[in-house]
Amino acid sequence: MQVRRHLSWLKWLVPLLAGFFIGRVIYRQWQQVSQFDWRFDPFFLALSFLATSTWFFVRPFIWRTLVAHFDRAIPYRECIRIWVLSELSRYVPGTVWQYFSRIYLAGRWGVPAAVTLTSALMELLLMALAAIPLVLWHLDEVIPIVGGAQRYLLFAFPVAAIFLLHPRVLNRAARFLLPRLKLEYLPIHLRFREILGLWAACLALWIAFGTGFLLFVRSLAPLDLSRGMHLVSNYAVSWLIGVVTLFAPGGIGVREGVLGLLLSKVLPLGTALLVAVLSRLWLISLELFWAAVAQFVLHVPPPDDRR
Repeated sequence: MQVRRHLSWLKWLVPLLAGFFIGRVIYRQWQQVSQFDWRFDPFFLALSFLATSTWFFVRPFIWRTLVAHFDRAIPYRECIRIWVLSELSRYVPGTVWQYFSRIYLAGRWGVPAAVTLTSALMELLLMALAAIPLVLWHLDEVIPIVGGAQRYLLFAFPVAAIFLLHPRVLNRAARFLLPRLKLEYLPIHLRFREILGLWAACLALWIAFGTGFLLFVRSLAPLDLSRGMHLVSNYAVSWLIGVVTLFAPGGIGVREGVLGLLLSKVLPLGTALLVAVLSRLWLISLELFWAAVAQFVLHVPPPDDRR
């Protein structure tokens, strides 16, 4: 009980400490931040909206494809609604609410909880493995000690990814881990080329989403677009760290802190942290927008509700 109590405290403490650090730096450097050459450009913001919005259409498609391989079908429009609404639940303290909400919503279409959870975890794994090449692209800037080994890691990772994504490896890992987490094991029947195709789609999605982040930053600051891959890589790093930081709901606070520190290579630190915070607010506004669209425009009633 004491361990659980401490964990529940950490779920509040970590985001608060990260927020305090970010706010303190922005406050202490406010004069520099306020005098920064801000240049709001609605054209780049509109382009950012288009590029970033791919996140809310491609990830539901990938999840739907995985669900379909367990012989379960949900209309694509409804998959968008389920995915977007369940993702909003990740801001609730705890690491399970987004999965519980997806299990509930998909269950109304007759999808068993084990199928929903297994496909959701596979989707997250594919997104994480697709983010790693972007992380490695500028890993020497994040961890300078890596140095020249970065290029070897960049070429070695595809080989490792091919190994990790092989159906036999995935099934062995699932057969070992899921029962220990008190979850039902379901064999993965995807063919190897299908898994690689989904991984490639995730990589393309990361490039589009990272481009959306780059365009968002450019809509606020006169940034040289030649640094584009650096910013895409920086966002991928912060996303991965946010995902593995289980104590911060949705990685909030932690992701912004990491992203701001990485952006400080091209922007002053206070400005970089403020841009990182604004990017989170931008993402939340997009999530709320597409959640409203999905709920009121794309919603398809489950079969039981049509009777």
